[in-house]
Amino acid sequence: MVDLTEQTGLPVRLVPAEEGWQLEFGDGVRHEKPSARRITDITAVLKNPAADTPKTLYWMYRDVRLPEHEAQIFASGLRYDLTVFNPGVLCVGGKAQEGDEWNKAAGHYHPYTTTGKTFSEVYEVLHGRGLFLLQFVDDIFAIPPKVTRFVIVEVQAGDVVVIPPNCAHPTIVLGDEPLVTANWVARAFDSQYTPIKLMRGVAYYIVRRGDSYAWERNPTYLKAPEPERVTASELDRWGVPTDEPSYRAFLHHPDAFRFLVCPT
Repeated sequence: MVDLTEQTGLPVRLVPAEEGWQLEFGDGVRHEKPSARRITDITAVLKNPAADTPKTLYWMYRDVRLPEHEAQIFASGLRYDLTVFNPGVLCVGGKAQEGDEWNKAAGHYHPYTTTGKTFSEVYEVLHGRGLFLLQFVDDIFAIPPKVTRFVIVEVQAGDVVVIPPNCAHPTIVLGDEPLVTANWVARAFDSQYTPIKLMRGVAYYIVRRGDSYAWERNPTYLKAPEPERVTASELDRWGVPTDEPSYRAFLHHPDAFRFLVCPT
């Protein structure tokens, strides 16, 4: 069990469960019914479509909040989510090999706003370590897309990353610890998964190399720039406060998150 109360600003614990790791909430915390992403759900974006382990990749807890904060959160047009990723690699029959992909999210784009750019999102890493992949494109619906930049962001507990407009962003888990993330996002849109599925994922697969990682080109992309590797501290945080958990930061500084629903 890992107490995440200090990291989230909410009474939350990370606990081992039958399907890997899940969250337990203290009295009063409200959220939608948790949903699991299984490996069979993301076969279309796997380096090895035959991979069948682990069965459950991650759990999503959407619209997490305390009752006393509901009015402020709902009025803002935002939603606060938590996600728990199981550690490990995506393999066949539980027999992990060098070069297998690290566990990952399916990856998606956000829809366009009236400004001609897509919505942004704020991520916070609460536990574990991993990668955020940022695939920038000219047009999210173009098949194949023109990838203008590909950034690998190395993240660990305490990091805050703003997902900029016009990029896909899968999350990757590294190591043998679960990865727990929080995110603030506009509640009024649906994530765009189809463009990623049609390309069998983003331009690079992240594979295991010992205890670390390497990248391999997704052959569906005939062209893609070489990845840039950065840490979270090297990225623009767009004025989002980082001196307290993002849940509390939103309550104290709601205007700092307004760009998520009113992009310029």
